[in-house]
Parts: sequence; C-alpha cells; structure tokens
Amino acid sequence: MMELPDSVREIVLRNVIDTAPFPIGVYTGHKMKIVLANQCMIKTYGKGPNVIGTNYTEILPELENQKIFDQLREVLHTGKPYEAKNARVDIVVDGVLKPHYFNYNFTPIFGTQGEVYGVMNTAAEVTELNVARQQTIEIEKKLRLAIESSQLGTFEIDINKGIIAGSKRFINFFNLEKREFTLITLVNFIHEDDRALWLDAIKGVSDSGDFNCELRMIISKKLHWMRFSGTLSESDNKENTLVGIAQDITEQKKNAEELMQLVEQRTLELKRSNDDLKQFGHVISHDLKEPVRKVLLFSNILKDDIGNGPTPKISQYAEKINKSAARLTEMIDSILNYSSAGSPDLNEVVDLNYIIESIREDLEIKILEKHAIIEHSKFPVIRGSKILFHQLFYNLIANSLKFSRENFDSYIKIDHSIDTESLKIRVADNGIGIAAENSEKIFNVFERLHSKDAYEGTGLGLALCKKIVERHGGKMINVESESTGAIFEITLPATILK
Repeated sequence: MMELPDSVREIVLRNVIDTAPFPIGVYTGHKMKIVLANQCMIKTYGKGPNVIGTNYTEILPELENQKIFDQLREVLHTGKPYEAKNARVDIVVDGVLKPHYFNYNFTPIFGTQGEVYGVMNTAAEVTELNVARQQTIEIEKKLRLAIESSQLGTFEIDINKGIIAGSKRFINFFNLEKREFTLITLVNFIHEDDRALWLDAIKGVSDSGDFNCELRMIISKKLHWMRFSGTLSESDNKENTLVGIAQDITEQKKNAEELMQLVEQRTLELKRSNDDLKQFGHVISHDLKEPVRKVLLFSNILKDDIGNGPTPKISQYAEKINKSAARLTEMIDSILNYSSAGSPDLNEVVDLNYIIESIREDLEIKILEKHAIIEHSKFPVIRGSKILFHQLFYNLIANSLKFSRENFDSYIKIDHSIDTESLKIRVADNGIGIAAENSEKIFNVFERLHSKDAYEGTGLGLALCKKIVERHGGKMINVESESTGAIFEITLPATILK
C-alpha cells in the first residue's frame, strides 16, 4: 500500500477530526491556546465560529471557578490524563449561563523530546441523560413522599423464595423489626377464614400479573383490615417478584359499616314515613269521600224534587252543590292516586281550558266579591299532571284575587303563545303588583311580603307554583311591569304539547 504524503495525511486527519460526531479540541501552552477545534466543539463552546487562535481561558471565563482550568493545567504539568463522568459544566450560551453535563477527557500531547506541549480535549455531552436521571430521582422522591403521606407501605415478594422485603411503614403494620421476613410469617397474621383468599390472589398473579385482595388480619390480638395491591416486576433481575403497596383500611371499613347501618336505618325510617303518608292519604281520601257522597245524594234528591217546581233559585243552588261535590270527588281521587303511586303521572292528557273553568267555578264566591273578570285564550291540550296543573292555576288565580286593589274591579288575563321550542303562558292582573326588589323573593318557601293581618296565606303558593313548573321541565319568572299589577310568565318545553 502506497504511503500518503504528510500533507495529505494531515488533511485527512483534520477532516476526520472536523466531522467527528463528538467534540474534539487541542490546547497548547499555559494559557491553553485553542489550536484545533472541530465543529462539535465549537458548537459546545457557544461563542461563535472564530475561536481558533484564542485562549481557552478567555472565551470561557465562566469555567474559572469550576476547577476545569486547574484540571487542564494539572495535565500540562504532570502529563497524566484526566477523566470526568457526568460532570456539570455551566457555559454561557447566548448571554445566559446554562448547565450542561459531559463525560470528558483531557489527554496530554507529547513532543519529540517527551515534553507535554498540549492537551487534547474530547467530550460527550450527556445533558439530556442527566436531566432525565434527575427527573427520575425527583419523581421517586415525590412518589415516596406521596406513599408516606397516604399511610401506605411498600413491599416486594420473591414468590420463588417465599421472602418479603418491606418498607418501614409496611413492617410497622405488623409490629415487626426486620425489613425482611418469610411469606409464612405474613400468612400467620391472616385471619384463618381469609387465608384461602390470599392464596388465590397469589396464584392468580401468574395468570394476570396483578395482585389485589382485602383481608382480615389479627395483629397484636386485634382485628385489622388490610388492602394489598401489586404487580409482577418487569425488571430482569427480579423475575417472579411481586411489587406492591399495602394499606391498613380498618377505619375505612368501620366507617363504611357504620354508614351502611345508618343508611339502612334511614331507609327503614323513610319507608315507614312513606307508608304512613300513603295510609294518611288513603284515610283522608276515604273520610272525605263519605260526606261528599252524602252531599251528592241529597243534592240530587233536592234537585229532582224541585226541578219542575216554581223554585228556580233553589234548583240553581242545588246544581252548584252538585257540581262542587263532583269536583271535590275528582280532587279526592287525584289525591288518593297521588299518595298511592308516590309521584304524579306527568303524562296525563291535560285540558287547561277545563282546568281554568273548573277553578272559575271553585272560586265563584271570591270572584263575585272582587267583581272579577277572568279572560283566557283557548289553550291546546298538553301532557302533564292534572292535579299539579290544577294546583298551579288555582294558586295563580287565587293569588291575583287576593292581592287585588281596593275599589277596583279585578281583571285577570291568561294567554299563551307557541313556537317550535316552547309553550309560553302569561298570567297578568291589575292588582297591587310586586316591587322589583321582591321579584325573586316571592318564590321562596313561606316568604311573605305582607302581614297576615293585611293578607291571609302561608307564603307557600308561589313557591309551589314554581316547583310544579320545574317538575314539568319548565321555568317560571315574575315579569316586571311598568303598569300596576303582577305578571307571571311560564315557559314549558314544546314536548309537553300533546
């Protein structure tokens, strides 16, 4: 093979050094003049391309207090190489001092007389590896802290050898002293009725790789509940080793049992209360029906006896008695059905026109007293609870009559509008109205804006109205009005239309 000329060999050598994938530099003299630096080393310096011929101590003055210059001078002085592993080197890059990590070597370069005239610097940056390692360490610290603060103990079980190694907290669970003990020792703590559960969980690890069980354990003659969970280690040097955590859940079990007993007690009390309520509803309905039946019977006899006589007024009154009694019977049946079923049927066919007319008859005496006019548009047939919609409009109309103005004839207007999304109903009157600051307060249960001496009532009516509307998926508001009177707007979903 033909030997290359020195000049060619030098060019080849420089090309190899320059294209090497790791930093290479050569420094000479006490001031460590940079006589060679490949592209990787120039990039590592972070000081730009024009570094050849400058002193290493000048372009990287930030290394002065990091012992690196002392290491270089020691190599120049003694001729002994220096090696560093995972060493932190802080370098100013773009005006900012940033930490880097390197595996680097300072290798002496000898002259023909055996003297050291330079140092070759090679390096491999391992910043990312070290950052990852530090992050792993931090994660492990946080994990240990989390485990300690959560009262958890960690363990490793060598299934082949039957040896358990546990953390300090794990060992303290069993009042033991050694960090390692045998599986047999642990099994001896397990309640005899739960040992089969432990063995099944251990056997199941080979199939699923997971380990989970809750066991009763007798520790210092006291019953404890322990929860174990873990998985097979994926480490090559820990084959067939179960790694997991344990927790003393005695208090949790105790609290859960007490809570369950409380729930059972409250459920029993609620059932008894519901049964009493149903019985009460049945009794009330049954007791009310009897006198109503008699009213119907005798009103029919009275109507038949005088229907053709010269007493049209008595016949008219008898007719009203008959209608009121029939209406009361219908309401009693609704109450009975409601108390028996536990909740109203929200899918009944409801004719609001019939309901409003029925209320007009129920409140006939009050309407006459107030010289009231009730006007309503023709409503569509909808779906909902008859008894609840009756209660809704009864309360609203009765409320308007109650809060009418003195020396004024009452006027109540009920109208509606329909679009693709909703049915809107407005109930307006010419009464005393509602102050703006009370527009929300009126819907509170038992909220009264006036004294009992001024206006009778419990303050429950409007709160009940709002609940009924919301029960049907709607919304009810009090609309502020510049004119005298109150306006209530009810919005029901379009799906309620029959």
